[in-house]
Amino acid sequence: MGICMSTSQDDAEQKKRSQAIDRKLEEDSRRLRRECKILLLGSGESGKSTIVKQMKIIHQNGYTVDELALYRLTIYKNLIDCAKALIGAMRQFGIKVTNPENVEYSDYLMNYVVDPDPHTPLEPNVGTAVTSLWKDASIEPLLERQSEFYMMDSAP
Repeated sequence: MGICMSTSQDDAEQKKRSQAIDRKLEEDSRRLRRECKILLLGSGESGKSTIVKQMKIIHQNGYTVDELALYRLTIYKNLIDCAKALIGAMRQFGIKVTNPENVEYSDYLMNYVVDPDPHTPLEPNVGTAVTSLWKDASIEPLLERQSEFYMMDSAP
């Protein structure tokens, strides 16, 4: 067997290595047979990422604490962005709030910046300001003009 100076020890090492590669290929093949790939197509805001998130919740035991904290930060930013969009549109269209307290709340929200640390909660005053502004009678005529300004689909 020793062609070109190879020894039986070299042959044994090569055989072990070959078997290890074969085992790895077989494991990969089994794993790929169980794997399912999905191509999600659709326009923006059509729910593609929502489907992926739901699949993760159902099939991968949900989210880690860090992932939840990052989603919390996204929700906080969306809340503030939507509030600022409403206030900006009210100012653009000359719609005045009916509750005088909401003038201060509007200024407060327009100047509010979300803390980038995902573990830092919103200030309690933010919730009060958003709730009060949303209940203001001026919101209804503003939403009648919703096609004239951008607001996230999830806002109303």
